Amino acid sequence: MAEPPRIWTIEFAEKMVATLNADAKLKKLGRGLSDSIQLRCKGTPDGLDVCASYRLHEGSIELSNWEEGPAGGPLLAQPLDKNRFLARTTAPYEIWIAMDKKEFTVMDAILSPQYKFEGAKLKVLRHVRVFIRISDVAQAMEKRYY
Repeated sequence: MAEPPRIWTIEFAEKMVATLNADAKLKKLGRGLSDSIQLRCKGTPDGLDVCASYRLHEGSIELSNWEEGPAGGPLLAQPLDKNRFLARTTAPYEIWIAMDKKEFTVMDAILSPQYKFEGAKLKVLRHVRVFIRISDVAQAMEKRYY
């Protein structure tokens, strides 16, 4: 039996998107939301920084772009394009793991200097149930961390 994909790999992102698109609750909650977000991870176990862009459209989600670069390189220096993205979050790999294990809450993220949020906070808050559902589904997926 093959081991599950590791979090913050393209394999995991593609499996997560397929799982999310099969989720009836997300389809219902996502009606009325049509926007793009970016999630960025600093320093994966492969020595990479990763930037994943997702398009949310009326209850479905697609991985619209996946970029990797050397950790500490220029990938994470790019400014947020507010014309293309509703929001972007950036955090070290260890913070993403703690969030996935529910050891690090949304409030912890907001207060942490290691977790950076950029973008339209009020619009994100208006659709917070969508983002909570995405997180819940991803947290329940089989995965590995290292």
